[in-house]
Amino acid sequence: MNGCADRRKNATILVNDRGLYPGSLARFRFGRGVSYRIIKMTDPPSDVPMLRTPQLTLWPLSSEIVTRQLAGGPFVLELPEVGHTIFDADWPSGALGFFPGWAKRPELISGWVMLYAGEAVGTIGPKGPLTGTVEIGYGLRPQDWNRGLASEAAKAVSAWLLALPEVERVTAETAVLNAASARVLEKSGFTETGRSFSKEDGELRLWVKRKPT
Repeated sequence: MNGCADRRKNATILVNDRGLYPGSLARFRFGRGVSYRIIKMTDPPSDVPMLRTPQLTLWPLSSEIVTRQLAGGPFVLELPEVGHTIFDADWPSGALGFFPGWAKRPELISGWVMLYAGEAVGTIGPKGPLTGTVEIGYGLRPQDWNRGLASEAAKAVSAWLLALPEVERVTAETAVLNAASARVLEKSGFTETGRSFSKEDGELRLWVKRKPT
């Protein structure tokens, strides 16, 4: 059976030669010749909610998503309230290094998958407990840069975190040479507070966003 992905502004529709692809837990092929399997998902984990922005759905990251990505190969999840979503080899960008540890200790998983136009395009989430000062990190597939997606995600996640009574401020770090990531935080309401240094990224710019007064 031959099929294709009809990419539109707000959705990816799975189709075959008879129209909309009807099945779940079934095999099909896109025009690029890549095989996928549609897996129907249950409700998202309860520790963080699903969030929506003008362009994105932020779906809670789960151990099932982590495990399936580590198994290799693209896959499609049928997500409640979202529909079919493609997870390809380019996702989750820079966050993949965290996945083996999360697979061994799923209780440490916390964050969201950025969903755009029917595909998983990035990840965003806190780097520690949701109390006091919470640092966030994010990553986006290169082909989805310059669309304002990371700024929307950072703004939505930081607002949700700051609405928690136990969270006082949200912080982030960007490499001095990464001007694009700095613009993401500026557009999301963060303020630069200083500089730091790490062996991995060199000189860093430090950012903070506080509760509204």
